Amino acid sequence: MSILNFPRIHFKGVARLNVPTGNRNIAGTLDIANNRVYQDGVLFDLKKHPSEFHQYLRQLPPRFNLQGQPDDEGAFNQAAGHNFMGNNHFSWENTQITSLQTEPGQLLEKDSLLGCKLELWGHYNEYLRTTFNRARWVDIDPSRNDSSQIYAGQLCIKEAAAPANAPCLFSSDIDCVHSVRSYGENHILQKQPHFLEPEFSKTRVFQFSISKDSEHFNLKQLSLKSEFIECLQQALKRDDVLGLSIQYSVFNMSAPQQPDTPVFYDLSGTIGLWLKQDMATFANDRILYPDQHQGFGPVAIKIQGEWASISMPCSIPFTSREAQCPGPQLTHALGPKYSLGTLELRAKSGVLLARIPESVYLPYWKTAGVIDVPLINSAADDSLILRGEGNQWEESDWLIQAEENIISLEAPDKRNNTFFSKELKIFSYYRGQPRQKKDISVFIENKSIVSTYQLTISSNESGVAALTLTSLKPGVSEVFIGDYRGKILVRVLSDDWALLDIPDHQVDYTLLYEQVMSYYELIYPFMADKVFSMADQCKCETYARLMWQMCDPLNRDKSYYMPSTREMSYAKSMLFLKYLSNVEASALNDQKKLPATKNIKNGEVSSKEELVKVLKQAVNLELSIMLQYIYAAYSLPNYAAGEQLVAGKKWSEEQLALVCGTADRRQNSGWRGTILEIAHEEMIHYLIVNNLLMSLGEPFFPGTPLFGLKAAEEFGLDTEFSFEPFSENVLARFVRFEWPHYFPSAGKSIADFYALIRRAFTNIPDLFSSESAKTSGEHHLFLNELTNRKFPAYQLEVNNRETALFAIDFVTEQGEGAAADSPHYAQSHFKRLREISRTLLASETPFEPAIPVLKNPVLDPTPGCNTVLNQEARQLMLLYKGCHELTFHMMIQHFGQKPSGSLRRSRVMNAAIDIMAGILRPLSVQIMSIPSGIPGRNAGPPVPQAIQFNQIADFQAACEALAKQCRALAQYAREIKGIKPAAALIELLEFYDKQMMELATGKLSREG
Repeated sequence: MSILNFPRIHFKGVARLNVPTGNRNIAGTLDIANNRVYQDGVLFDLKKHPSEFHQYLRQLPPRFNLQGQPDDEGAFNQAAGHNFMGNNHFSWENTQITSLQTEPGQLLEKDSLLGCKLELWGHYNEYLRTTFNRARWVDIDPSRNDSSQIYAGQLCIKEAAAPANAPCLFSSDIDCVHSVRSYGENHILQKQPHFLEPEFSKTRVFQFSISKDSEHFNLKQLSLKSEFIECLQQALKRDDVLGLSIQYSVFNMSAPQQPDTPVFYDLSGTIGLWLKQDMATFANDRILYPDQHQGFGPVAIKIQGEWASISMPCSIPFTSREAQCPGPQLTHALGPKYSLGTLELRAKSGVLLARIPESVYLPYWKTAGVIDVPLINSAADDSLILRGEGNQWEESDWLIQAEENIISLEAPDKRNNTFFSKELKIFSYYRGQPRQKKDISVFIENKSIVSTYQLTISSNESGVAALTLTSLKPGVSEVFIGDYRGKILVRVLSDDWALLDIPDHQVDYTLLYEQVMSYYELIYPFMADKVFSMADQCKCETYARLMWQMCDPLNRDKSYYMPSTREMSYAKSMLFLKYLSNVEASALNDQKKLPATKNIKNGEVSSKEELVKVLKQAVNLELSIMLQYIYAAYSLPNYAAGEQLVAGKKWSEEQLALVCGTADRRQNSGWRGTILEIAHEEMIHYLIVNNLLMSLGEPFFPGTPLFGLKAAEEFGLDTEFSFEPFSENVLARFVRFEWPHYFPSAGKSIADFYALIRRAFTNIPDLFSSESAKTSGEHHLFLNELTNRKFPAYQLEVNNRETALFAIDFVTEQGEGAAADSPHYAQSHFKRLREISRTLLASETPFEPAIPVLKNPVLDPTPGCNTVLNQEARQLMLLYKGCHELTFHMMIQHFGQKPSGSLRRSRVMNAAIDIMAGILRPLSVQIMSIPSGIPGRNAGPPVPQAIQFNQIADFQAACEALAKQCRALAQYAREIKGIKPAAALIELLEFYDKQMMELATGKLSREG
């Protein structure tokens, strides 16, 4: 069954693990049951900065040098482990199909599927709308080696040389978390003098299955002529075939060269048919267990016809391994498998069934240890024995296993007499066939942790039973079904139900940090290094909504869920929602203090110089449109403000839901959220057009936002460009911006403009100096789920004509929807904006959703604009203007210093993004709540002007200049009289004043 069915795909590659190692409680610093941290036996004082605990853990003896030898001054230490900064990312690297089988004993030698690459990805993040999502490796109990779970969302097969934007031969969603199903030690017999030597020889075998009936199970041959694909397509039509099962092994961990870096493991595996009688996560063939367990693992055997098919992924140890990784290799070369002479497969009665010579079972890499041998005698109805010189494997006639063998449960809420249970699906097989078994014993190792009312269970005629486990108190316990091999690991999370009694309004940053975030900040410092520190209130306030979305219990089985270790209880996670609600409401408190280039041408672009000019126009266009979307979105009240309008009888509950979404702050953010999403995507369009520009050898172009007559002159469009609050008229204008080329329209459109650019990239020769040169920055935010599903590795790369055209099509498809019958249409800007417009116009009760803010607000008299007169509003507008300019100065510096680098890893670029989210966004909301001085209208963020800034060539001087800007803006903000900006805004400026100086002095790396 499972992978031993035909046809089969065998693959080999490398697994990249970035798993944290400071959570294993080596030095007794953790109370894992209650998520508490100790230093020298005393609870860590949370008033101290978390870096003090990090430093403490890193200095604990014993220490080891880079060669893994004891050394009091060494870079490694046991307590923090080799990768204290790990983030749980897990991926398959350089993984290729090594062999194919459609029948026993024969490999296809020339099929074009050979050499194609396999990729394992995480889940699409609906909130950040990203590609390049990594799977996660999580140790449910970090103190154990057999508690690993993989959270993966997508499996792909692509041609060997396919770029990131090439279509897949096969792709499918993965609907189940899969756990380690076989764990072994001493898989390499020769020992090496290294403190991580026990890790080097550990093995883990995983299995998951994917359903052929899944909406996103997609197998296509494309232009590839493959006998194997045709065979597989036929097999998948069978009624008894559910889909595909994938089993893979990871072993032979590489020696880390430096602390806090990922390690690599050898990866090998097999894909076979998943049949109706099969488990999804366990190889339920005839399982034989070794007499000698030191380095030896189980063997799975299936007798089919005149052949015995045998799976030995980690059954026989390797004899040795090289001390160093040679050259570009990511893992250490392994010696041959341990020789047992000719293996004999016999029935327990002694009948010889098959011989397996060394030449068949010792070669491993091509078929991942899966072999087929002809039968000498027919298999009798008897147990199996596999025997060699010095070891033998004996069949356990009954196989009893749970589909989920590693689970977490909430602790009971004893105050309310509420207990939490999980029903597990149990399978029973007799010699590889599903069979009813009565009185399956159930044994619980620690009955104070978990319980069951079932002392025994019985399976039905299909070999299926159910077992219900109930939590009793926090901790970890093993549960055994049938015998010691049928193990289920259960972790009961910390008992935090009392936190739900805290009044909602009291859930502020201090409480959230003390009760929840401090533990993760202390034990998993990658967040502070690579994302943001939860010890920084200004960052947490900036990303309060995102923190709730990532910690939402509904997302617990997604790879992007945080904390990635799955240690957070439901009660703790709900504090994030309360905190978000309070952050939103805090922006309303101040209200109580208040009194009532050339025109686009029709001709073709025929030269590189003309194309550069048109691309700069496109940058200006995307920037101008994006800022208009943002202005309109922020003129709509957030949820907390909307609740006040409902309480004041100004809105109905239905109107609140339309504008602001739902109180749970999950996917539905209403019209406000939709327009902000579209604005985020326009920001990506702005970056993509800049990537197109930089691919032609030009520098990053910040662009100039245009409106009124200047916009009409520059773009030649008959649609008004202005900064206005949300309304029916503004919506109609936005719909016009996104009008698709496939619907008739009058006058020029933005779609026509991009069609002109596309033809230029298609027709102008010699645009690129090198077809493979990387000349633009990569990013994977806001790329929508359709892009992720087809091209999970795409990151906006533009380095040749093909990728340029792909990027242009991405921009137009996201805006227009490709075609009315295209899957892109439903998620297009055009369709989403029309839906809002249709709903607003169809409302039986007319209402004005937006705050009455000025159109085109400015500080100084400007034609076509309205000058804000209120001094309190003007002070905040000046702060907004300075911070807006600061973000563009930072972006210009990033692209000037490292135009082809990762935008997500650049500290300077991330600073710009943080200031947009943490200062410009809340400041916009605050300014829009203040009267403008013009009766009946509130103020708004000032219409942006052209950025007057040139990149500073010297990185140190540039960072010092940026720090000076941050410092001056923070000082200005602190000195504002009357209505002051939120403290978190000022703290964020001071945070980046410090960080820019650390970058300038080399105390901080340029990339996170």
